[in-house]
Amino acid sequence: MRRVAFETIGCRLNQYETEKIAAELSRYGFERVEFDREADLYIINTCTVTGRADSSSRNIISRAARREQNPAVVVIGCYVDADREKVAHLNGVDLVVNNDDKENIAAILSEKFPHLFEKRQRLPRPEVITEFHEHNRAWIKIGDGCNQRCAYCIIPIVRGELTNRSADEIVTEINALVNNGYNEVVLTGIHIGQYRWGDLKSPADLVRFILHNSSVSRIRLSSIEPQEVDVGLVRAMNDGAERVCRHLHIPLQSGSDRILKAMRRPYNTGKYLDIISHVKDTIHNVVIGGDVIVGFPGETDDDFRKSIETADCGLIDYLHVFSYSDRPGTVASDMPDKIKPDVIKQRNSALREISKKRYAEALKREVGETVYVISEHRVKGREHYWGITDNYLKVFLPENLGGSKEILKMKITGATNSNLIGNPI
Repeated sequence: MRRVAFETIGCRLNQYETEKIAAELSRYGFERVEFDREADLYIINTCTVTGRADSSSRNIISRAARREQNPAVVVIGCYVDADREKVAHLNGVDLVVNNDDKENIAAILSEKFPHLFEKRQRLPRPEVITEFHEHNRAWIKIGDGCNQRCAYCIIPIVRGELTNRSADEIVTEINALVNNGYNEVVLTGIHIGQYRWGDLKSPADLVRFILHNSSVSRIRLSSIEPQEVDVGLVRAMNDGAERVCRHLHIPLQSGSDRILKAMRRPYNTGKYLDIISHVKDTIHNVVIGGDVIVGFPGETDDDFRKSIETADCGLIDYLHVFSYSDRPGTVASDMPDKIKPDVIKQRNSALREISKKRYAEALKREVGETVYVISEHRVKGREHYWGITDNYLKVFLPENLGGSKEILKMKITGATNSNLIGNPI
């Protein structure tokens, strides 16, 4: 059998699209192997949201290109759309494929590398994916693209305008995954708060449609913009009870209204806090995460102080902290008053410490609670597993409990600064 290896950098949408390509290539008899093994074909699905993502993509491309068996190296994804010529001329790259062409990748590969497809029996095209490689939870693509055009963001350039996926197709895929043993699906896209399809006018409508038309045990929403977390969505989460995860990741980006305006974000800090305060008041022990960008052009010490105050207000339970990175073609890349790298590094570190503190406090709130946990795959070299609660807290799982897609009911007996400890019920 021909062997194919994948590596995915970046968001859950990229991860979903990798699984889609893997399912397509399985039709032609390709055997999927780990990226550190020898393969005939390496496919790297790239990200370009930051300079670090570009660097990670290049490093992984270099690893594949150094293989002794002279494999075919194919690079796809957002880095290609951002700088196709640069990626195409990286050492060892045989083919680059834009985001728009991912759906046709089998045809493109068979034309470029006919020797990999010779005498291959082609099975019927799978309608949906049924497997998420080495994951016990599955991501579901509900849309792509974005129309928001934030000043710092390259995603509308490389992903294009907002599109949404048919609700019927989403449910068909969820039911196929459920039939294959999956108990949690994560609804993902670039701008999921703008989901619209037919009679469904909001992500809340989609959640209710999925609950009504599938038997999936639980649904999780991926990152959603603050202005789109409305009363209807919170009510749909509450009405869904255990079937809708008590977790929202709501990007903040800055605690300074001046910087938010420069970023072209459509809300201010007060509005953001009002929104998450309503969520906290309505849903028991809900966990709220947020994104913050440090070092945006023109960010003063006072601007950053306001970000610190907002992050440490007690309503946000953890942060993903990003150092500002110039992205060519964005409005922010042409702005003056760039922040020095050492200042950005210090600000990043300060917010990460607040995130650790707030996450530890969220963990302590769970002591004495009954939670429902899905195991993650074990980290290589570890003798135990980690699990994830519906409200996105990490749970230590001993060897005899971890590894399956089953939802485990546990009583939480204690918490460290980084995870929960409990007993199965």
